[in-house]
Amino acid sequence: MVLAIAFLLGLALSLLLTPVGTRVAWNTGFLDHPEARKLHTSATALLGGAVVFVCALIAWGASLNGRPSASISNEAPLILAGAVLALGLGMWDDRHGMEPRVKSFGQATAAALLLASGHLPDFGMPPFLDAVLALVSLVALMNAINFLDNMNGVVGGLAAIALTGFAALSWMRGAYALAAAQLAVAGACMGFLRYNFPKAKIFLGDAGSLFLGYCLGASALLAYDAAPRGWGRAGAILMLGYPAFDLFFVVITRIRDGRKVSQGGKDHTNHRIASLLKCQTRTVLLVWVSGAALSVSGLVVQRLNRPIPALVMSGLWTFLFLTMWLRLSSVPIQPSSHPVKS
Repeated sequence: MVLAIAFLLGLALSLLLTPVGTRVAWNTGFLDHPEARKLHTSATALLGGAVVFVCALIAWGASLNGRPSASISNEAPLILAGAVLALGLGMWDDRHGMEPRVKSFGQATAAALLLASGHLPDFGMPPFLDAVLALVSLVALMNAINFLDNMNGVVGGLAAIALTGFAALSWMRGAYALAAAQLAVAGACMGFLRYNFPKAKIFLGDAGSLFLGYCLGASALLAYDAAPRGWGRAGAILMLGYPAFDLFFVVITRIRDGRKVSQGGKDHTNHRIASLLKCQTRTVLLVWVSGAALSVSGLVVQRLNRPIPALVMSGLWTFLFLTMWLRLSSVPIQPSSHPVKS
């Protein structure tokens, strides 16, 4: 019951408050203006991430109302502080811009707060190296989601799907408060999509993409940390396969072509898929289906915790991603002056 309340309340609040956030964005100047590398052709509100955060926080708190305080773990304040920092970092970047090095430092600080909560994953290395790898992975995932927020609905839908999958893992191990938080964010993302897809009246902005990247990274780390030792731990990584694939694809192809990694462009995997499909809406739906399939695969792998399912699923997705890489790398980058049409 608590989990259903968290999701439905997050959904309802987002449906009600997103139009309010749109008006506030226009009144305060939180707007994303068109640029050659972007798909939209008119100024668009940028406070979607703040709306999702507020709706999710209210929904999570309300779903736990009246339950024992023990239902919220002692590490929750540090995890929440990291989320607030990621959101604030993105809001500053949306309004004033930010140097990549400063942004990376802020992301690392948010990730460090998460690790300071006591959930240091065991990758089979000395603790210091485990901490470094976890920190780098979390920052990379936040950037992966930030990079992928380049087409209406992609990040909001993927986040809702993956967080629902992570909530299922949390529920199965009895972490009900965490599952409620994950479903509250998923519900808020679903409500936000009403105003963001297929046509956008409001964007997540860097605030939303960094916040959701943090939530997904935290969920993957907590799922990995809580899973019993064995092959099942690969499930948490598998669930975020598409954002990781897009990040590696963009970074490697930009380095290969002699371009700056931090420079935006219409060279992401979903941009190239849209060039093939000739439709932005179908592209986003395909990405969502891929995210759902990866989430189911990850759930199966972690739940069974056996070598054959882990190797089969990992091998299958590796083959699919490599095949997609070879096909998409031959697709010409869309000229910046011609936005993708849905």
